[in-house]
Amino acid sequence: MTPKILSSDALKAPKHNSSDVAWKHKASQLLTAAFGAIPLSLGRKIRRWSYRSFMGQIGKDVFLGTGLDLMGTDRIFLKDNSMVLNGVRLNCRAPNSRIVLGPYATLERDICLVSFGGCIEIGEKTGIGPFVCMGGPGDITIGKNCLIASHSSLYANNHIYSDPSIPIIEQGYICKGIVIEDDCWIGSGVRILDGVTIGHGSIVGAGAVVTKSIPPYSVAVGVPAKVMSKRGQEPQVSVVS
Repeated sequence: MTPKILSSDALKAPKHNSSDVAWKHKASQLLTAAFGAIPLSLGRKIRRWSYRSFMGQIGKDVFLGTGLDLMGTDRIFLKDNSMVLNGVRLNCRAPNSRIVLGPYATLERDICLVSFGGCIEIGEKTGIGPFVCMGGPGDITIGKNCLIASHSSLYANNHIYSDPSIPIIEQGYICKGIVIEDDCWIGSGVRILDGVTIGHGSIVGAGAVVTKSIPPYSVAVGVPAKVMSKRGQEPQVSVVS
């Protein structure tokens, strides 16, 4: 992965310099305030119909829960039969941001995705558990048929801190991106750091901190995460929750 270096100002939300963009921003605020709390199937139908006017895409039979916090809505793309449950926050306000939820993918309750100018893409039939947090501005790409359990976090960035005379918050960021390939299982409370690729079919045990890439079909546990075995080579043991 080729690292990107960004100034601290690069992640600030832009001012609305277009009447069309400004209208969509105001419309999204008004419509989510008006219809965001309506319960049951009636509320979901109203949200699906009304939110299409300002979102990048809402596919067929998308499930939209109550209390959603949506920003930069024209850069949010929800494919057919995807599900966004109650209390989810999707923030795409920074320039060049993009969030894509694939067909039949699910965001459980109270998830927070903030792209910060990168792209967060979640593949088909992948399930993201409650209270998971993801943040750019490095790209985060999650493949098909993955399971990511509750309270896990993926942050595709690192603060620059080389100059002790300047506050860390003013020194900018470096980001490489995170990739989770198809058919991975990430246990509860896992931390995945910038620059990591988790190979196809791998399992990461609960509470692990992943600082380095993991080869395909590995079972990794611990702080920092280490590969303990390969799938299919040893009897199955309980390493995740």
